[in-house]
Amino acid sequence: MFLKKTVPFLITLFMGIMSFTFYYVPHQMVQDVWDKSVEWSMIIAGGAMAVGAISMIRTYIHKSFNRTNPNRYYSMLTLISLTAMTVIGLFGGGIEPGSLFDTIFTSVLSPLESTMFSLLAFYISSAAFRSFRLKSFSAGLLLAAALLVMIAQIPLGEVISPWIPKAKDWLLNYPNVAAQRAIMIGIAIGGVSTALKIILGIDKSVFSGSGK
Repeated sequence: MFLKKTVPFLITLFMGIMSFTFYYVPHQMVQDVWDKSVEWSMIIAGGAMAVGAISMIRTYIHKSFNRTNPNRYYSMLTLISLTAMTVIGLFGGGIEPGSLFDTIFTSVLSPLESTMFSLLAFYISSAAFRSFRLKSFSAGLLLAAALLVMIAQIPLGEVISPWIPKAKDWLLNYPNVAAQRAIMIGIAIGGVSTALKIILGIDKSVFSGSGK
């Protein structure tokens, strides 16, 4: 219990206090310690990636040998791809431009990512269609603003009226920016409150491994 809950809490509390101190105290010695801590965090992040990779491999091996799992072949493909790219990157001439690793990356992974984002466009269009239904006055405003911005993005908008691009710029520079700032302020407040709950031990789910 002590090692699983108390020690992680004390480490989190110590690092939280140090982070606040380094951020608000502009002393050179404090900043030097902060720079050194950033270097340590990069090393820890590398170790965390290694632990994550090992955990992923163990999970996918278990899924690959589970005959009742309908996604077992995807797990096998993931393990094969991970092993192949690791071996090629280490022993196949490096990752410089023109190498086998770079060729596979640009010829396989990049097109797959483009395909994935292209498919996401259809999901976004479907979500936009459901959001723009005229069920209320707010939905009508959202629909009108979206149509105005989309028409202004093409040459037809300026042909219809020179006021359409100006209206689009006003919408993007004022109401849109104001809404984005309000959202960012809310995210910042939520992030600070969540961080304080974790640092002070109010939220114990991160230390106990459960939601209780």
